[in-house]
Amino acid sequence: MRSQGRKYIFIIMQLILYGAFLTMDILESNIPLSNKIKFAVVVLCFIYAINIGLKNRSREHRFLIYALAFTVVSDMLILLSDFYLYGVMTFILAQQLYGMRITELNKRELDTISPKSLHRDFAIRLLYQGTFVFLLGILLWLANVNIDALLAVSIFYFISICTNVLRILKLSVKHYDRKDIMYFAIGMVLFLLCDINVGLFNLSGFLPISSAYEVVYNISSILMWTFYAPSQVFIALSSD
Repeated sequence: MRSQGRKYIFIIMQLILYGAFLTMDILESNIPLSNKIKFAVVVLCFIYAINIGLKNRSREHRFLIYALAFTVVSDMLILLSDFYLYGVMTFILAQQLYGMRITELNKRELDTISPKSLHRDFAIRLLYQGTFVFLLGILLWLANVNIDALLAVSIFYFISICTNVLRILKLSVKHYDRKDIMYFAIGMVLFLLCDINVGLFNLSGFLPISSAYEVVYNISSILMWTFYAPSQVFIALSSD
């Protein structure tokens, strides 16, 4: 009963924060305060997962906590400062940890215990993600796109999250009765929708600005956190 009360308090707090920063963003009012509220959303998700971790000491839950910790660092670097390169790099670490959590969730449902499979799956996943990054990098180079460090790590990050979304969706279809898997799947899909809008928002660095793009730019600037905040809430709730 106490656990349910804690969950409801967490959700109510997040709804209040969500409404507050969305209102500020739509009205374009007090953006610095809006960013601090957004950061509070992410920190609360991390705290909630840690609190649940006091009773859940499974390895998949530890991977979740580590991933949320790197998410907090990433948002501190990107949202509250301008260290975008390092922020994306720590987001990559978060996605790799989510990938390891998905492996553990899959092993749990198969009722298998093998630490070797975790390391093997991680190595294979890095190999094909790295291959996709290399091939996409060649295509961009042939298209005369300037590939700097930020674009390179962003491509690797996007491939990492796409991999995780596909894997957790596949797992959720098989085990739709598992609440933690379903919450995690919803959270990862919302996470991907956020990142798609981040990409649209940053197209100005690669495409000439037009009136049509300006509309996309304004909408995506709102949709980023419209999707991102609930994604973190669902991911945190998947720990329960």
